[in-house]
Amino acid sequence: SMFSIKPKVNIYPMGVVGKIWDVVSCQRRRVPPANAEKSEGASVSTETEGQTGQSKAEAQAAAKAMKEKGNELFKKNEFEEALYTYTKAAEIYNYDASIWLNRSICNRKLENWEDAATDAEIAQEIDPRNVKAYYNRAIALQLGSKAEEALDICKKGLQVQADNKALQQLRSDLQRTIAEAQACPGQMAPTEAKAESLEVTEVKEPAYSKDGEYQWQKGKPSEREREETKKMMTEMFRSKYEELKQRSEAAKSKRSTLQTDHYEDSQKQGLVLSGGHRPLDRPENVDLPSEYHHPVGLLSPTQLEEYGCDNRDRRYLLSVYGYIFDVSDRPDKYDPNGPYASLTGKDLTWGLFAGVDTVEYTNKFYDLFKARDLGKDKMAGVCSWLAWYETEYGKPVGKLEPWQRESELPAPPLGEIEEMCVVM
Repeated sequence: SMFSIKPKVNIYPMGVVGKIWDVVSCQRRRVPPANAEKSEGASVSTETEGQTGQSKAEAQAAAKAMKEKGNELFKKNEFEEALYTYTKAAEIYNYDASIWLNRSICNRKLENWEDAATDAEIAQEIDPRNVKAYYNRAIALQLGSKAEEALDICKKGLQVQADNKALQQLRSDLQRTIAEAQACPGQMAPTEAKAESLEVTEVKEPAYSKDGEYQWQKGKPSEREREETKKMMTEMFRSKYEELKQRSEAAKSKRSTLQTDHYEDSQKQGLVLSGGHRPLDRPENVDLPSEYHHPVGLLSPTQLEEYGCDNRDRRYLLSVYGYIFDVSDRPDKYDPNGPYASLTGKDLTWGLFAGVDTVEYTNKFYDLFKARDLGKDKMAGVCSWLAWYETEYGKPVGKLEPWQRESELPAPPLGEIEEMCVVM
């Protein structure tokens, strides 16, 4: 019959064959959508020629045509119909990883987290070098509340492509979620609203007028709206961090609870900085610089760099979203021998936004509200870090000049961290 599938098992591992069989068998038991297009004369292919009257090339071409029909349905947000059509494409030709990836994305739109993870796993086994398969599987596992399993897949994907920005960002989000869940069992992680960190949105390309002015798609925020948004988010996280800090002090812990929340063992393995991202006891009897915590006013990035790890006065400053913090009381982190030496004297905002902890992601200034306008809203994550630094190091001692004119800054290069969640 047209639904019979006889995969050639000596080409692919038994695991992937079994998963394919389970998926298509389960799908056949479902009632197709009322307006789903009937498959006309497409017989199911195997890896060998002649078993069903189709050659491998003919089956691949028929499956591709069916997949493209699914893509059209997907673009119309007709996800049930698209899923049915992708399944028909997979039945025609089992071993096209892109079909299974499209099914995964479609299942995720329908909130079928387990199916989405299985589809991406099949794509991963068919094409082990396809980083999109790892990414989509990890996203589906994350949405299905399997953060540790998602992190494991994320790391495997980074073994395939170590510099993949989307995987790096997802890894950072997962590590943070896991550490916070361990620190505060039963409580929602305070660093980001859950819906924001999990929701997959379509990121748009920025549009500009003839004179080069950015064209807002969701309305241009006023300066007052900008300030109120940042203030509201930062205060919300600050109150949570203050609560955590009080718990730590009540328990007479010498360690910074907040720092530990962010950097536990689950985080050490994935990030780049050697010796970083781990709990560090706050040192005692630190020889503080004479100007410790004195205001510095408004600095340029060049002036901020004078407070880098190798400055003679040992006064260490850094900036988060335009606010300058004095971190001189933690030479164990920020002096020349500390794990964060390369970040001292820098603005960290873009790296915090992207979830990448290398010096290449410091001192990059973009309008984060434009990122929000384009569908990449990580404002809460950045504001959570801002609140954390204030809780840990006290009030800011100054401001960084570029952020005082954020609305004039360019839209960020979201392609550096673009999620790999588009149908192919």
